[in-house]
Amino acid sequence: MRELPHSLIRHPAAVALLLGLWLALVAPARAYEIGPDISGTFYDPAQSGHGYILEYLETPGGPLLAVSWFAYSDGEPVWLVGAGPILGDTATVPLSIGSGGEFPPTFTSSQATLSDWGTLTLRFSSHRQGTASWSTAQPGFASGSMPIVRLTSLALAHDRPEGRIAACHSGSWYDATQPGHGLFVEVLGPPTARQMVAIWYTYLAGKQRWLTAIGPVEGARATLTVSQPRGADFPPDFDSADVVEEPWGSLSFEAIDGNRARIQWSSILPGYGSGSLELTRLSQPAGYECGDVDAAKAARFLTQASFGPDPASIAEVQSLGPAGWIDRQLTLEPTLQRPTVESQIAAAVATEPRSAAAHSVFRIDRWFNTALTAPDQLRQRMAFALSQILVVSDSDATLRNSPTVVAEYNDLLLRGAFGRYRDLLREVVYSPAMGVFLTHLRNQKTDWSLDDSGNLVAAAIKPDENFAREVMQLFSIGLVELNRDGSPVLVDGQTVPTYDQDTITQHARVLTGLSFDCSGPAQVGSFSFNRNCGSDPTARYFSPTLFFANPPRYVIPGTVTAVVHPDAYRPMKCYPRYADTGRSATAANGYAVLPAPNDRKILIGGLEIGPSPVACHTTTPSADQAACIAYCEDQIDTLVDLLAAHPNAAPFLSRRLIQRFTTSNPSPGYVERVASVFEDDGSGTRGNLGAVVRAILLDPEARATPARSFGKLREPLLKLTALWRALEARPGDSGLTAPIDPNRFFAQRPLGAPSVFNFYEPDYTQPGALADNGLVGPEFQILNESTAITSSDALWILVFSGWQIDGLGVREVASPNLARIPASSLDALPRDSAGLVDALDLKLLHGSMPAGMRSRLIALLEGELAGFDHRLRALDLIHLIAISPAFAAQL
Repeated sequence: MRELPHSLIRHPAAVALLLGLWLALVAPARAYEIGPDISGTFYDPAQSGHGYILEYLETPGGPLLAVSWFAYSDGEPVWLVGAGPILGDTATVPLSIGSGGEFPPTFTSSQATLSDWGTLTLRFSSHRQGTASWSTAQPGFASGSMPIVRLTSLALAHDRPEGRIAACHSGSWYDATQPGHGLFVEVLGPPTARQMVAIWYTYLAGKQRWLTAIGPVEGARATLTVSQPRGADFPPDFDSADVVEEPWGSLSFEAIDGNRARIQWSSILPGYGSGSLELTRLSQPAGYECGDVDAAKAARFLTQASFGPDPASIAEVQSLGPAGWIDRQLTLEPTLQRPTVESQIAAAVATEPRSAAAHSVFRIDRWFNTALTAPDQLRQRMAFALSQILVVSDSDATLRNSPTVVAEYNDLLLRGAFGRYRDLLREVVYSPAMGVFLTHLRNQKTDWSLDDSGNLVAAAIKPDENFAREVMQLFSIGLVELNRDGSPVLVDGQTVPTYDQDTITQHARVLTGLSFDCSGPAQVGSFSFNRNCGSDPTARYFSPTLFFANPPRYVIPGTVTAVVHPDAYRPMKCYPRYADTGRSATAANGYAVLPAPNDRKILIGGLEIGPSPVACHTTTPSADQAACIAYCEDQIDTLVDLLAAHPNAAPFLSRRLIQRFTTSNPSPGYVERVASVFEDDGSGTRGNLGAVVRAILLDPEARATPARSFGKLREPLLKLTALWRALEARPGDSGLTAPIDPNRFFAQRPLGAPSVFNFYEPDYTQPGALADNGLVGPEFQILNESTAITSSDALWILVFSGWQIDGLGVREVASPNLARIPASSLDALPRDSAGLVDALDLKLLHGSMPAGMRSRLIALLEGELAGFDHRLRALDLIHLIAISPAFAAQL
């Protein structure tokens, strides 16, 4: 690496500032801290009939918990309201009680008064449960306490409210001309089956009343059936049996936009009549906002959901809203990599044959090119996340020589990124890239034959257990049984293993018989490949020769190229002769069914697969061949179905995906909410990955102001793609974009992890502050003294690619093989110091730059860098931000 004449080495004050910002990642963590996911309704199941509506609100003075307690006193309904500060797992809320009002249209705000009632303290052990305790001196009420649990969870928000009731309509509403009464609204359920629950806190003849309403949402209107509860007393004298729900009438809620609505009602009870009100939003739970977002919030969302925000994508999110942007992304076709990579390699080899590994540059460059320019950003980002869970790596020597095979595996992830996880897992099982990497390609059964005495004996070959182990440990269910929130199931204080060695052995028997397809002759670019597979499309899979045959490559003396027959990346096929069918392998006993227990496989959960109904061998009659192939494929399907349906799959995979997109330390509630969508997307589909990523990105923890333990260390590759996208970098003069081997500088390469355990383990914790506070930081596993320097140096070279420092300015120079930040992007930046810092703050840090960092960067621009021309000042500032902890932390 070249010397960095304008690096932080020359700015010790800036070094101290930026290193100090690491504290943002290691703030102390508590077992549970009240956050935006607390919003909803809570009650004591033993006292069903009264409870609390909670709203987590963000205010300039810090977060508040707004509480409305709907209860009873001497048989009459009462409601208590208040808002109080939050400290860790506890909120202390002063409550008030109202009196004196009338029901509209005769309600007059001056007649309704609020008086102090007492103090409510809410303490939570999780987002689902806690305790409520209260003290009051109000006549007719007693102090007390009770356990509370969640009753409702708000639908995920950030969808556009135009022309419909959106999830973001949850919150409190009132008529601005009649302050003192209003509606609490909760929108529940998935988009396809929305329900609205409302509680109207109001008065009648000077006394408090509250009404409950529920009904379906259709378009911009919800039609609600309303009841008036009464009859019970305040705890400890509350008895659920005393509650009477009187039919009250009907109410319709019509959304005008995200902040305006209209209600109309008609009551059958005396004193209420019928009428209408024009409502304005009074409060909105944090993390459940409507689709309107400013540029900073759009940029933060895109930092999580894409390879980085750029001006066009920011504008699109502002126009569509985060949910609308996701919905559009889910409809886009995948921008594939293998067809382009294959074409580029074939053209390069036709011009100048080189060794296969040398052409991996085309795969790396195509990955960066699609990361930077593909319109299907969410799909590309999802495939990148999946590539770090369902790991295939060209660190394997065979795959390093097969860039088209690795590119096709990436395309497999792209195609399956929004489909059912079960279907994706099956594609992974049949992928030759995975077969090579985890060695189940040509996995063979144990042959049982007769010895000279006529006894069955096992051959020395046994099924390879590598993939059978990792498909459970890393790809689906993990090592221990989990609750839906990702916490381990404990029995007598001990975790419960999900499988044992015998399960691995049994699964390995299922995963036998797969080898390369044999599809016949093929043309790749200008290269023709002859592949003799026989004329019968079924009989070929009973050939022992083809089972062991590799797809041909283009080879010249001394050089094995990367141009390979497409069978090298097409899905593998089952060759029944080598699959475990529960039968012997010798004609001497007619390929008889083996004695128990070798006649069957006992899979996870105890499900048994019996022997094949027909004998499967190299001379299987044509009439039985289809049955043999079906048996082989069916047993693999059965195993895939079991793993995808396992209760662990939802929390196990949800947590790992959350870690790749938003935060290293998701709360149990976050994991549970995403896992519930994995289990059922709202239409009965399990493992809908499109719905899962939607839930991850729209969760209130992801969208609200980050909590102290929220966020992640930005992956090195994502730092680079975000930098290039923000500044609208263009390919180099030769059309290439990226470093040939980014792993050399960033300790990370697309689909190039050092092992099946990825670049970093999901539970890795950095010794020191992270470990001391019980937090994990996977990406810290590849951050050390060496990679911190090499990545900073590389970022300087990449920022200044195509630019040569010339005195106090820069001039454009050739940049054949690296992307460059164009002059137009630099010239469009503000020229005043504060404006330049703020513009780059938005582009690179979504407006989250700490005030101290901002002031020091402005001072730097007006001090040491004051004499430089605009472009050099901008490039220097871009590099300083790119190597700062503020940019390294994705919050």
